[in-house]
Amino acid sequence: MNKEQGSLQKAVDGDYNISVGTVLSEAWSLVKGIKLQFFGAFVIYLVIAIIVSALISMFLDAKPYYDADLYAQGFATDILAGWLASPVTVPLSLGFLLLGYARANGEERSIQSIFDYYILVWPLVFAAISVSIITYLGYLFFILPGIYFSIAYLFTLPLMIDKKLGVWAAMEVSRRAVTKHWFSIFGVNISLFILVMLSAIPLGIGLFWTVPMMLIAQGVMYRTIFGWKVDEVLET
Repeated sequence: MNKEQGSLQKAVDGDYNISVGTVLSEAWSLVKGIKLQFFGAFVIYLVIAIIVSALISMFLDAKPYYDADLYAQGFATDILAGWLASPVTVPLSLGFLLLGYARANGEERSIQSIFDYYILVWPLVFAAISVSIITYLGYLFFILPGIYFSIAYLFTLPLMIDKKLGVWAAMEVSRRAVTKHWFSIFGVNISLFILVMLSAIPLGIGLFWTVPMMLIAQGVMYRTIFGWKVDEVLET
């Protein structure tokens, strides 16, 4: 099994290699024995997200706008509702994602660990909203910049947790590192997207395997690019 460890300096210098086949193969090999934990964590996240969304929709509902064919207002309302929910959902979704990172690095974590990141709720929320604004603007301008930013900022929140970087530093390090091998990282993510979509066709049963695989694959890429729990200072 490939356990190549990257580093911050190697990452921003582009001194790493991402292979679609290698990442998917390692991620798949690590799915066995972890599916129930991921399913339990996902159910917890989903229930909490639904409750928060329902509460917010009582005061901020986009449906009347869509019913009146006011799609721009409806879309803006949906975005605002998502931002209002983010203090609850962002740390929780990050905790769910980092279950995959932990598995990719041979760590054991409990389902309860998905609640560990509320201590950094506001920096994480600020980072998530900043990334979403830039990405939305990118999609607004000819779509391709949005696709670029959605991949370039992929590792922003994990970098804040693992490398203790601030919001802007994490965004910039993620962007600089990913840009060096953007198409390879995009290739991994589009392959995972296709696998997840196909696995959802037979009553969603395949998601029991592909969702953990997707999260673990993100952890494999992160470790290869940045190194996992490697303390270092980035040269400027």
